[in-house]
Order: sequence, then structure tokens, then C-alpha cells
Amino acid sequence: MIQVLGITQKQSGCGWHRVMLPLAFMPDAYNHITNVPTQEILEERGFDIMLYNRFSPFDNAWDETKQHFKVVLDLDDDWELPYNHPLYPYYEPQKKRVVNNIFNADLVTCTNERIADKVSKYNKNVLILPNCIPLGEQQYTDFRHDSDLVRIFWAGGSTHLEDIRLLVNPLKRLTANKGFEMVLGGYTDSDPVSKNYWDQVHHMFTFGGKFPNRKLKSELPNNYMTHFEHADIMLIPLQESEWHASKSNLKILEAASKRIAVICSYVEPYSKDSDAPVLWVKTQGDWYKHINYLLNNPQERIKLGQDLYEWAKTKYNHESIGATRREAFGNLVKA
Repeated sequence: MIQVLGITQKQSGCGWHRVMLPLAFMPDAYNHITNVPTQEILEERGFDIMLYNRFSPFDNAWDETKQHFKVVLDLDDDWELPYNHPLYPYYEPQKKRVVNNIFNADLVTCTNERIADKVSKYNKNVLILPNCIPLGEQQYTDFRHDSDLVRIFWAGGSTHLEDIRLLVNPLKRLTANKGFEMVLGGYTDSDPVSKNYWDQVHHMFTFGGKFPNRKLKSELPNNYMTHFEHADIMLIPLQESEWHASKSNLKILEAASKRIAVICSYVEPYSKDSDAPVLWVKTQGDWYKHINYLLNNPQERIKLGQDLYEWAKTKYNHESIGATRREAFGNLVKA
């Protein structure tokens, strides 16, 4: 049995999917997760490996840190943000720090080939471990609330304004339809900046509030899938860009866990899974065509959701990916 110290914050979505969930389901390992690795924690057990996503409290003390355990750095997306990204001013000064962490890691894990190629310039010991979800476990059961309305759903964070803009004109054409509700997951008005962003998203997603709609407040990562319990059709709009192409297909996997029918932009990273049983949007007119089709074909919604669940269970099996991670960690300790 190996012993792994995972470092992350409880409010971190990246930490949830790349540190907490992987360690919770990794076989033959004792795992301890914390945001502050105190001396007491370090002395309690002889940890073999430290796993973290992007940044850690040890970033300036690698020589000493690596005397105690092997270091695994995880990167779930590109560490160089485009200049028009809302978080660019914060992350731009952090680029050198990430590169230094890559250089000092004993192993770097990442979600896709694009990131792996970029990492390999600084560290050849890189392993691709796709995101996966423990279907049927914890919050990833297929439970959904019943509704007399067909719920058109989108959920995301604070960086997707331009993606939502792709839906504005197609959604206007839904005015002739009845019996649906727009459900927006992740809404927060905790501060003026967040409220301004989410109010813009809400305005675009609900045709200026004219459609029946519901706002679901932001949840911590260990409870965010409650949003998906109020969905029948999930929309995944994404603008095509190099930055987006380095991300993962997580939204499709989340929808799969709830057996939700998906309409998705045919751009990377999603288009890399061209075999996924979703309705692809290759031209702007496809948005309305697909939404209208699913609104009026309940059996097709059910079939697409079931097919997506089976596809994800096979192609992104969390037990198989967890076993690969465990083998890599074991080899690292032996080395």
C-alpha cells in the first residue's frame, strides 16, 4: 500500500476532480487530503507521494520537499491564459511558478495530449490521465427531479460569457415553443463583479427573462451535481480556440452521469470524442434545430441520455483510469 498526501482547497473544482476524487477511488492506497500540510500531519505517516494541482505550499522549497516524498504535479488545463481571459491579470505573473513546478515534479499528470506536449519541454515524465467520474457513486448517481416542464440546462463558471453568447439568437427562435424552462446552474451574486457577470448570462440564456427560468445558486464541488438534477437537455456551447482545445470533456461526462441528453459545440476538446452520442452543433443553425427536436421528442431525450451514460462508462471508466494512476504512483515510489 502506498500513502499519498493530496493538497487542495475544498472550494476548488480542479482540486475536486484532479486530487480529491482520484485519491478517493484509487485502489490499494492510504490517502490524506488537506489544504494545510502541517508538521503534525507530515509526521503522522510516512507519505510516499504528494499530489497537487498547479500550486502547492511547497513551491519555493523543492530541494527539502523532495527529501520526504515524491512529487506529482497535476495540470488540468493550460497555464498560459489568453490575454482576453478574465483571469489573465492574475495568472500571467504565475507562469514562471508553474513552469518551475513542472521542472521540479517527479511526475506530471495531465488531461490531454496538448498539455502533455507542452509539459514535455520541461519534464519528460508526463502521463495523460483523462478526467473521469465515478458513475453511480456519491453525487454522480442518475437521480433527477421530475418536472412537468422540459428543462433546458446550462452550468458553468465565471469565464463563459462569450460561450453563452453563441446561444442568444438560437434561443430567440424558441418563442413559439411552450412547456420548457431554462435552468441556470452556478449563479452567484456574492459580490458586484459576480452579480454583473451572472446577470448578463441570465439575460442571454432566458431571452431577457421572458422564458420561464430558474437560477440555481453556486455549490461547493462536493455538491455541485445537485444542479444537474434539474435538467432534461444540457447545452454545451464553446467558442473554438487554442485555449479551449487544451481543456477536457468534463461537462459531457457530468451530463452522462445523470443520463441527460446533450447538445454540444463541435469544437475541441469535445470534438475529439466524435463518437459520443450527443447532438453536435457544426453550424449556428444547429442549435435551434437540435433544441426544437429534443423538446418535441421525449423518447429521443431518454435514449440519448442512456446512450451517453453507457458510452462514458466504457470510454472513461474511473476504475480503469484509477488503476493506471495507481500503477504509475507505485512505479514512482519503487524508482
